[in-house]
Amino acid sequence: MTDMRATIEAQLDEAGQQSKRYVHPKLLKMFELAGMNATFVRAQGQYLWDSEGNRWLDFLTGGGVYLIGRNHPAVRQAIKDAVDLDLPNWTIVNPNLLSGLLAGRLIEKAGEHYGKAVFTNTGTECTEVAVRFARYVTRRRRFLYLEGAFHGRTYAAISMCGSKALREGQEPLMPTCTPIKPNDIRALKRELAHGDVAAFVYEPVQGMTCEVLDPDYLREAEVLCEQYGTLMVADEVQTGLCRTGPWFRSTADGIRPHMISVSKILSGGAVPVGCVLVQEDVYQRVFKKFQSGPFYFSTFAEGNLAMAAALATIDVLEEMDAPARVAELSARIDEGFADLAARYDCIDRIEGKGLMRCIYFKDSQQLKLRIQQQLMGAADSAAFGAAVHVDMYREHRVLLQVPGPGANAIKFLPPACATIEDVDYFIAALDDVLARYYAEAGPAVNLGVTALKATLEQASELIPDEYVPPFLRKALAKATGDSAK
Repeated sequence: MTDMRATIEAQLDEAGQQSKRYVHPKLLKMFELAGMNATFVRAQGQYLWDSEGNRWLDFLTGGGVYLIGRNHPAVRQAIKDAVDLDLPNWTIVNPNLLSGLLAGRLIEKAGEHYGKAVFTNTGTECTEVAVRFARYVTRRRRFLYLEGAFHGRTYAAISMCGSKALREGQEPLMPTCTPIKPNDIRALKRELAHGDVAAFVYEPVQGMTCEVLDPDYLREAEVLCEQYGTLMVADEVQTGLCRTGPWFRSTADGIRPHMISVSKILSGGAVPVGCVLVQEDVYQRVFKKFQSGPFYFSTFAEGNLAMAAALATIDVLEEMDAPARVAELSARIDEGFADLAARYDCIDRIEGKGLMRCIYFKDSQQLKLRIQQQLMGAADSAAFGAAVHVDMYREHRVLLQVPGPGANAIKFLPPACATIEDVDYFIAALDDVLARYYAEAGPAVNLGVTALKATLEQASELIPDEYVPPFLRKALAKATGDSAK
């Protein structure tokens, strides 16, 4: 029998190389060229540790998964308990013992407006369920989605993606999906009035852009959807379970969509899981025929480990009073960024809510910095945001992300277990990066040096040092302040 722990510990370095070779070669090469090549070997709460023992602040949280922090002991214990109980799993002909418990907890949080829970394995699978249910109930085939939206990467989901870059090469897409502008109630009413729309799908806070939908817009949208026989679907894969403060953003704002999807935070990041909460009337219309029982079925949905992890995650969120904790950290973020925006004119705006934020950048009025921004922007409109992202990683060991394609911004998704000191460190780190852009060489030089250094390091593995051109070594030494060899 394989000793998995011993195998992993003995082959950590080799496993990383295998991933670079077989799993994500292009993506990992891009990170490596940017100098983002740390090997993480341990994680706990809001921190990661690399192979050299350095601690990193995780404000990326796996793309929004780890709101309660990484490797939470309560979630780990719940999974262990579920394994030790030898419970039957996926028997198909019997109800799952744990899924009913979890469904009850989720419906309690969402409100009595919802009567059923349909479990999936991912957020994008939730989108597929909502599409199928909406088509079946309405017998229509057109869907409305918002510009800037992101609902996953499967066929139906990518057909409703608000980014042209992500849809590229996927045509023909699912017919018929119509994009409209966020918060434009006239555009929504005009499309609904055709009477052929199965569902209006939206994110209360867009995951790719962090644009916040106006609650008044969504309340009017709810009325219009009822008027024109269209289902309203809230994609809360990222906002659901306290990421923006309340348990569910939509219901907290007084909106009652026909379906709500939730996924990312649900299992504490331990096991893939998703869920679509469905109004009773909609569910009954889908399953009104006896033969319709298997209308939706997923082999691995409702697995015991996922259900146990999700139950434990909800317990942790309750015990930490996550809505209050998110509000506290969010207020500190607002305070810190108000100060930064007042001092650095390259900050355009801050979007998002709670612990789901994007900072957008614009050209500075300082001539030296503006010239570099414009040169970078000529090649890639998102280049300045990417430079900030890279330098926060390289110089301060803070994990963030660049949001959607072409967005000149950084996105951060702090965990609720982060401390006020963590937020202050993040603000101070960003302050330092921006201050150096104004005072020193600037972002273009920094990115160029990083790529050059990565290139030399890779070349040195194949080429003896004496054959590396001296002008490259000297240029790198001058830019980095190191002594030339």
